[in-house]
Amino acid sequence: MKLNNLEFLAMNNPVRELIREKYEMKMLISQTSGRHFSNVLEIGCGNGSGTRLIQKYFSPENIEAVDFDERMVNKAKKRNPLSGINFQRMDAASLVFPDQHFDAVFDFGIIHHIPDWKACLNELKRVLKPGGELLVADLSRESFTHGSGRLWKALTDHPYETMYTAQEFAGYLEKIGFQITHFQATFPLRLVKYFFINASMPLR
Repeated sequence: MKLNNLEFLAMNNPVRELIREKYEMKMLISQTSGRHFSNVLEIGCGNGSGTRLIQKYFSPENIEAVDFDERMVNKAKKRNPLSGINFQRMDAASLVFPDQHFDAVFDFGIIHHIPDWKACLNELKRVLKPGGELLVADLSRESFTHGSGRLWKALTDHPYETMYTAQEFAGYLEKIGFQITHFQATFPLRLVKYFFINASMPLR
């Protein structure tokens, strides 16, 4: 799903980057296993600010960062001419990577944009290695019925008719074989409801 002009501006500003580092990344770090990730995928990489944080805090050898919006991919490439990071346009619900390819997958608030979110989760399961971790900081249907989310709903384009609740999201992960090690729903400053999940693929 491509962002409308308002969402594009909202995702490309210092406030969004500050929230991602000081809140979202902090929460994800607190939920990780602490193991080293060598090969990492970030879906919905946007302008690459989340990608830089993954490199800063986890130091993987390789990061594949994908986004459906060509404008975002081009911006990410210009802002992040760094070694070990590959930015490309790709649909997170139809990834081209091999099976069992990544040690970890990161999602900074993108899956709620994807109409077929179950297809996306199926793909993330497919590309994760046994023991690989899925690290999610995202929004859900509840996010747009409380606080400032109600205004955001009126101004932006999201697939509300197919969007999951946080519990539906977690339930589907377990249905397809993930083991959820951490799940937390938060409502910081009563602005927008978030949920954070760390889930892993069982070792075979």
